Amino acid sequence: MTLNSVFYSRGTQHSVSSKDWYSEVIAGGYHAVIFDCDGTLVESSEAHFQSFQAAVRAQGQDMPRDWYFARTGLDRQSLFRAFSADVSGELDVTLAIRESIKNFIDLSSSVTAISETAELVRALGLAHPMAVGTNAELEVPTASLRATDLLKYFDCIVSISDDVAAKPAPDIFLRAKERLGFSAAETVMFEDSSGGVKAALDAGLDVFKIAHS
Repeated sequence: MTLNSVFYSRGTQHSVSSKDWYSEVIAGGYHAVIFDCDGTLVESSEAHFQSFQAAVRAQGQDMPRDWYFARTGLDRQSLFRAFSADVSGELDVTLAIRESIKNFIDLSSSVTAISETAELVRALGLAHPMAVGTNAELEVPTASLRATDLLKYFDCIVSISDDVAAKPAPDIFLRAKERLGFSAAETVMFEDSSGGVKAALDAGLDVFKIAHS
């Protein structure tokens, strides 16, 4: 099985199949790689939905599945604030955030690796410093990557726990690039969301936008 992607590179863009990702990274002379987590490295959408749903149900609310999936990619606080604005009654956003993180960690054993990106991570191995950049809190990608046996490949995880602005702001990727110690021209990004791609491009990074059929 292969995934399709659009590679935004040095002012151009072209389609690249996942079977060619490794050769593109090598041919491009990139020395460091940053990956988004959810939807890029791991399939975690159902675990996330269940964790959010349980958190609002504990406060007497219900989060429609369609409502949630129309807003994937939002950071946790923004999503709960949007939900609070759309429902009648009170929602303790701080409590919902805390409970949803705990719920997700409890459900993390159901998270699976996306085989094409996991294969790339293993191929790059120790030869390329790698980071994860995510809108989630640190505990969340850590749980996902541990569950899929990918955590050991990454030099660092940069998240909103680092007190940086969430995507589509470029701050998370700028911080990840700095931690890896390479220039933007030497660093390439893998993302699956439009907001994440915008963040990568605004950070001066070339980026593969993964398309899920």
